[in-house]
Amino acid sequence: FNRDLTVGVSGDDVRALQMWLNTHGYLVASTGPGSAGNETTTFGALTRAALIRFQEAHAAEILTPLGLTRGTGFFGERTKAFIMGMGR
Repeated sequence: FNRDLTVGVSGDDVRALQMWLNTHGYLVASTGPGSAGNETTTFGALTRAALIRFQEAHAAEILTPLGLTRGTGFFGERTKAFIMGMGR
């Protein structure tokens, strides 16, 4: 993951994020676009919601150091670092 990701961006890195979320228990979608095996290159509302669930599940490591109490759905440095530390 070489760049920050947020709603509206697209690219193979978005697909990689969706795949990571889906395989680590934070489903982007249960069926259709974004679901396991059907990941897309578009960062939309479903990707954001899954990322928020992930951020809030790991709030102490991701959100608290930034002074946040709720997930943002923004895939920035802190979330990237945490995911990379867990392994892709």
